[in-house]
Amino acid sequence: MSEKKPQAAPAKPKSFGWIAEYVDEHSLLAASRKVRDSGYTKTDAYTPFPVHGIDEALGIKPTILPFIVLGAGFTGLFTALILQYWTNAYDYKYIISGKPFASWPANIPVAFELTILFSAFTTFLGMWALNGLPKLSNPLFNSERFDRVTNDRFFLHVDSRDKYFNRESVKDLLAGTKPESLEEVVEDSSPTALPSVIWLGLGFLFCASLVPVAVVLNMRAGNDENPRWHVFFDMDFQPKKKAQQTTTIFADARIARPQVPGTVARGSLVNEDPFYLGFDPTKQASLNAANNIRLVSAADDKAEKPADTAPDTASEKSATTDPVKADEPAKETPAANPPAPTPTPAATPAAAGGPNLPWITEFPLEVDASLIALGKTKFEIYCSVCHGYAGDGDGLVHRRAEQLQQGYWLPPTSVHDPRIQAQPIGNIFYTISNGKGKMAGYGTVLSPKERWAIVSYVRALQRSRNANIEDVPVEMRAKIEEAKKAE
Repeated sequence: MSEKKPQAAPAKPKSFGWIAEYVDEHSLLAASRKVRDSGYTKTDAYTPFPVHGIDEALGIKPTILPFIVLGAGFTGLFTALILQYWTNAYDYKYIISGKPFASWPANIPVAFELTILFSAFTTFLGMWALNGLPKLSNPLFNSERFDRVTNDRFFLHVDSRDKYFNRESVKDLLAGTKPESLEEVVEDSSPTALPSVIWLGLGFLFCASLVPVAVVLNMRAGNDENPRWHVFFDMDFQPKKKAQQTTTIFADARIARPQVPGTVARGSLVNEDPFYLGFDPTKQASLNAANNIRLVSAADDKAEKPADTAPDTASEKSATTDPVKADEPAKETPAANPPAPTPTPAATPAAAGGPNLPWITEFPLEVDASLIALGKTKFEIYCSVCHGYAGDGDGLVHRRAEQLQQGYWLPPTSVHDPRIQAQPIGNIFYTISNGKGKMAGYGTVLSPKERWAIVSYVRALQRSRNANIEDVPVEMRAKIEEAKKAE
């Protein structure tokens, strides 16, 4: 008969230390100081809320994590600087905006980012390492009384791994602190190996994680005529029809739709509406045609001039060789049949010193007190610095230029000049919009309504110098008459 081997007795659980329970933080602090003074260093306290002074009471030394993070920050800094220097000044020399190859100020953003990146990761991972994490279980969790640590109890634990640990000595020491309860904690005797089911699940998850990687690598290395599959239809792939495709939505089966009659493209109205131009573009073609006819007539008159009426050769030679006589005006000789003068269009802008355009003479919007007030505000902001508040051309810029006396300053035009008063309102609007001479255009600064408001205010300034009693409201005329009599 075979003899059965005697089964080995189960090993006695190893002690994990002693844990003492207290009802308040004051008892915990007193017990912690007593344990610290006894020379124990592997101790820890567990409280439902932070207790001020517990680190000092336990004798916990400052952590070295800040110095580790400092070293990581310097490592990130030098890594960024060396990487950028090697890339820009050695491996791939490329001039960017005229900067030198090793431009330290240009390297600051990357150096800053790597310093923060290295420090952040070191802080997170270093804290885990110094605290012995991750730790899936703790023998203290086997104590039923320890469950109250998150509620209303305070616990002090002396670890059995302390070099001065003695089971009976630690028990007597903690008992002398008068705890609510005192309990020895033993190591967890449950198996430490993971069950096979967990290993099987982990293996399945690992294999499943390789599927997206394989799909991505296949898509990057291969070619496919079909578009990629979209979970969300982003801007790069939209369910739409292209311009040259067909559709069943419209009767003509065309995707591209004809423009609605009367549609004006955005921005095109600016080039066709007198409100934005100051002149009528529909009349510009006819005006240019009339000018071209006059130019052609003048050319024909010169072409029909008889050949025997050529100028005297000596006189012509003298006029072309003598620089003094060439600058003198030619003397006019009375003609036998002087040609009739070509009639000039009445009130053409050319006579007022502006371009020859069909200016509008009526305001394209209603002129009221609010529009003139708006024009006054904008005039004083943009125009008065040169033209003066009253429009006399004596603004602060003009006064300063006269003080400097540099010789090339052109005085601003007075809005009360008869030449300006004779200009149509469209010509004034055009000058404000596009500028003239050294005056810059304000078309990009002021809206069309604001420019017309300035024109209305300029007209009001001009009218103020030539006002009649009829321009004054009826209810105010009596006061003016009384003021005249008082004078």
